[in-house]
Amino acid sequence: MRFSTSLALLLALSATAFADPDPAHEAQRQAATKAYDVGNWQGVIDATTPIIKANANDNIALHLRGSARIELAIITHDAAMIREGITDARTAISVATTPEFNYYLPYLYGMTNLTLIEDQSSHALVAVGIADQLLPQPGITDEQKSNVLYQRALAKSSMKQPEAAIADFDAALAVNPKHIASYMAKADLYTEAKKDEAAIQTYAAAIKEFPEEPLVYNNLGMLYQNLKRYNEAIRAFSAALQKNPKYDIALTNRGYTWLQGGRPVEAEKDFAASLQLNPDQPAVQSLLGTSRLVQGKWQEAARDFELIIQKTPTDVAAHVDAGFAHYFGKDYEGAIQEFNKVIQMDSTARFINPWRVWTLMRSGRKAEATGIAQSSRAHKENERDWIDWVILYTMGDITAEELAARVDKSDPNIQTAQMCEARYFIAEQQLAQGKNQEAASNYEQALKTNKRELSAWRGASYALRRFQ
Repeated sequence: MRFSTSLALLLALSATAFADPDPAHEAQRQAATKAYDVGNWQGVIDATTPIIKANANDNIALHLRGSARIELAIITHDAAMIREGITDARTAISVATTPEFNYYLPYLYGMTNLTLIEDQSSHALVAVGIADQLLPQPGITDEQKSNVLYQRALAKSSMKQPEAAIADFDAALAVNPKHIASYMAKADLYTEAKKDEAAIQTYAAAIKEFPEEPLVYNNLGMLYQNLKRYNEAIRAFSAALQKNPKYDIALTNRGYTWLQGGRPVEAEKDFAASLQLNPDQPAVQSLLGTSRLVQGKWQEAARDFELIIQKTPTDVAAHVDAGFAHYFGKDYEGAIQEFNKVIQMDSTARFINPWRVWTLMRSGRKAEATGIAQSSRAHKENERDWIDWVILYTMGDITAEELAARVDKSDPNIQTAQMCEARYFIAEQQLAQGKNQEAASNYEQALKTNKRELSAWRGASYALRRFQ
């Protein structure tokens, strides 16, 4: 989870020396500014629209609404709203009683993001042209120049000109070494280009300028995490938390790193701490459940997933996770209830059907399992996929050898994943038949695939009571 923002725009709002078109609207403008500072884009729009209706030339309200529309449109991928934001920004520029460089920033930012959404470089080209006109203007301050250079760099980056963008980020930093957004964007560009050491050096330079800024340490940690350099990632996230112990994003990121590195106990602590700081995080609640599930705490994990379901009953992934938690805990009734809800909400979620069939078979509900298996049985042999073959095996229609022979050998990744699932379901059948030794051997083979992301691998770990 990377934390970033259009920092140049945020700085511009606080630094702009606004004229005051209508003092009667000052309270609303202040409310809009506060909403902007916390990223409440819709709140900004709601606060400024009545002002603009009363006074179409209120350049402050237009600037704020334009900026907020662009930010919200980027999140919602809404090209029409970006255009509305650009129109507001252009109007703010035209009606301002004195020229204001910072009014151009949302306009440039909007044109760049229009290029990203519509994949048309012409919009970003306009942004570059406007920036070229602004930079030589007399009276432009170093801070304003760095903001314009930053926006021009973003425009060039959107046109797939990374080297030119890096040059502009460097130029922005040359005139304003405290322009943190340029450091972050420059590091991102290096990361995208897989120039990881250059990205690390960029973060190091940013840390030198901003030794107390947790954002820099957090984003450095994300880079290390993606490189699977987990120890360095942990150190970076821990440094961010030393600067700000209430930085829930860094807690979540460190927790995820612990989890990926095979240390779920530490992960559980960080996810729980993140949720204490910010309870409204369903993704973190899910990660907390996962960290508990891999430790064998299936009941606690199920409660975590059920908390998500209570808030969002239509969250298919939460029902999937809850179903597996119950299944691994041998609560087959609870498992089948959740698995059935998954297919009711998403009929395309066929991956759950082998688990539905086997859960029903283990519960002695063969008639219901037969109903689910009917379509797999009806398919011609050359029409069947891996899901069909697993279902047929769990129903007893094919042998373990026949299932293993159906593993797709065209791709090593797929082959390993399917072999993990084959070994697991073969072991489940053997266990149900009282062949405990043979079952244990196949569970062992499933674990040896190291496909930890698969439910079959996790099921084998529960069967052998080998938890992380």
